Amino acid sequence: MDLPRALIIVDSLDIVSLDFRQSLDSAGYSTELIACEQVAFDRINYIQPNVIFLHFSRYELPGNDMLGILQNERLKDVPVVALANHKEVANQLFSIATVVLLMPISEQRLINLFSLLSSIDKSVEKSPWDTLTGFYTPSFFNTRLKKALEHSRQVENSRFIVYTINLEYSSKYNKTNGTEHRQKILRGLAKVLQKVLRPTDIVSRFDSDQFMVLIEDATDSFTPATIAGRMHLEFEDYLINTKLKDQVKVDIGVIYCNSDYRSADEIVNDAQMALQLAKQDILGSYKVFVRNRPKAKRGQLQSLLSV
Repeated sequence: MDLPRALIIVDSLDIVSLDFRQSLDSAGYSTELIACEQVAFDRINYIQPNVIFLHFSRYELPGNDMLGILQNERLKDVPVVALANHKEVANQLFSIATVVLLMPISEQRLINLFSLLSSIDKSVEKSPWDTLTGFYTPSFFNTRLKKALEHSRQVENSRFIVYTINLEYSSKYNKTNGTEHRQKILRGLAKVLQKVLRPTDIVSRFDSDQFMVLIEDATDSFTPATIAGRMHLEFEDYLINTKLKDQVKVDIGVIYCNSDYRSADEIVNDAQMALQLAKQDILGSYKVFVRNRPKAKRGQLQSLLSV
């Protein structure tokens, strides 16, 4: 079986880049390493990577048209993971990269990311990325949700969290704004989620104005509310800064899950119920729930926290 191919583009051929390539080799990738000044259509035309890694160690992005080359039609569905040594460079990479990481990062975090990217190729036949936000498709989200449930059955006390985030627009907003403006808001909220969450957390856009988030291995019972609170504050800041606070309401339903669930569909049903309960607050809120008892029927949720 052919190994998944990783194209690594670096702005400086240093020991960190070489170590990074070795980590990818050890993770089961076939790697191709190219310096920024060598990137050109004729150089990468023969490479069809499964994933592209950018490693920028300097204080500014390279001056050639390398970033434009990566956005060509042939590579548009290839996930791009960017690693930057400086925050200013990292901030500029969100427009082209699927995942942006600020160095240094732990070896275990890289291993987790490699494992996640490998599972993409095995789980879906088409691109697992949403073209508007850069997040995963619902199909890939459901695949990972099933794996999280399987893991909770195999490992004692293993738990995971599912967040459902919904946007609701006022009648005033609907009268004065169209689809393009909604898409702009979705992209803005996607950047907020990228800021709050880890690269290995699974985020997907469901329907037109709803996100779902899966966070695995969450054994601390305070974690669901802590992350929901951070999301809520960051969303509020975004809406205030964009002068949309009175026109867009964001609600977050949260369920803290374990092996009591029989299927991923049951989890999604409870997640939607948690969202409906959160939406009862006219100003926007988040509510955290857990199943009331082992093997409970749908509808038997117990509130852990409401804000």
